[in-house]
Amino acid sequence: MTISVRYNLIGKGWSECIIKIGDRQARLTASYLSDALADLLDAVTLIVKGTNEATTSFTEESGEYRWRFKRVTRDRLEVLILWFNETWSDRPDEEGEVILEAECRLKTFAGAVLSASQRVLTINGLDGYKEKWVNYEFPGKLQTKLQKALR
Repeated sequence: MTISVRYNLIGKGWSECIIKIGDRQARLTASYLSDALADLLDAVTLIVKGTNEATTSFTEESGEYRWRFKRVTRDRLEVLILWFNETWSDRPDEEGEVILEAECRLKTFAGAVLSASQRVLTINGLDGYKEKWVNYEFPGKLQTKLQKALR
């Protein structure tokens, strides 16, 4: 099964993430109101390290993409991405619109997220990332944590 994660800074304070798992695909956006890439790296690292479930969000203006990761087996992961019309929504998952739902190999997904983060750094550099992402530095420490967890 093919897994692809592309994360791009698409303007000052805006990013997009295009995720493909098998034949399913979604395009999400996030604003600088949250540290989207850092939060994604952190949640994926938790799952790789053995946590059974992790959640993160991409904040929009207005709205929220909620990522839910659930370990299905030792090496399989369920990825669920939901859309909510409210920013920082505390609504239950059942009230969200399903944007993507798929099961995949955990390490393959984590590797795709890691590669996406490295591509962002390569394209933008540390200074360019900060200039475009405004409120946040590049999440280098979280990237390193995920690298170590995957070893």
